[in-house]
Amino acid sequence: MKIDAKNKLLFLGIAILLFASYKLAINKTLWLRGEYQRLETQVEQFKDIPKKLSILGQKDRYYDSILGKMDLVDTSIQNNLLRTINQEANKNNIKVMDFNQPHLYQTGENSLYTYSFNLNGDYTDILKVIHTIEQKGNFGEIVHVNFEKKKNYKSNKYSLGATVFVQQVK
Repeated sequence: MKIDAKNKLLFLGIAILLFASYKLAINKTLWLRGEYQRLETQVEQFKDIPKKLSILGQKDRYYDSILGKMDLVDTSIQNNLLRTINQEANKNNIKVMDFNQPHLYQTGENSLYTYSFNLNGDYTDILKVIHTIEQKGNFGEIVHVNFEKKKNYKSNKYSLGATVFVQQVK
């Protein structure tokens, strides 16, 4: 055999040995290294579970305290809204003149409930009631307030009335 043929066989043998060593040792080593890294990330995630559970417990107590402050009973939202309006009206010397049935408007998957009611009294007291309704409970947002000055011709006095619309998306 000539040197040229021996060199070709040598390079072919080296290529076969490199391929075999990759398939038998290096490939498995790389796969095991990737598996090791994946398991290490899972171990890190599992180490955080007690901390996450304590944080979720704290959030649960916090949200329960917020719901307790809202003073919502397990009745309908309309009843809760009416009860809150009456409580605030009594505190602020306001008269609830009218509380209408909610108007329902369907838009695709969402339902818009609009509650309307009329209040009579002083301007600042009406604003206090509206502010409390907006801040205290989960009733939705105040979308419209219409103030109207009315004259009572029998007593020759003026009174302020407000029509309020509260809209909730369900």
